[in-house]
Amino acid sequence: MRRCWSVSPASTASAGLRRGTHGPLRTLGHRPHLAEEFGTASDPEHLAWLLRYSAYHHVRPNTAYPAVLLAGAVTDERTGDAHPRKTYAALQHSNPHGKPVRLRRQPDSGHGPTDNTTALQALTDILTFLATRTGLRPAT
Repeated sequence: MRRCWSVSPASTASAGLRRGTHGPLRTLGHRPHLAEEFGTASDPEHLAWLLRYSAYHHVRPNTAYPAVLLAGAVTDERTGDAHPRKTYAALQHSNPHGKPVRLRRQPDSGHGPTDNTTALQALTDILTFLATRTGLRPAT
């Protein structure tokens, strides 16, 4: 689900991604302790899997991508803040006249549990973005 918008953009109306690994190859060099979970780029089999998994590596120039909201935590020690930022930049570069691409960076929040208010704010932003981009309206 994390990369459906980058692999099949024409069939995706909108995407809202909260935290997570958008480009795992960018993380592994700086966080070798994640190799057990994600694999390692030095193993050809793992590298092939990582490239297939990576949304960042599927962003192609001059492609009509759907509206995308990438949300990340500034102090996320597991996946890092660089994932959404790099994917955001790649989308801006490859889709300059397309649908909106937004970046939501949550300060003072990591990969693990967070307080309810912060979690609800992030979820509200993502759901509002998706509802707006897909035409969902409140029941009257």
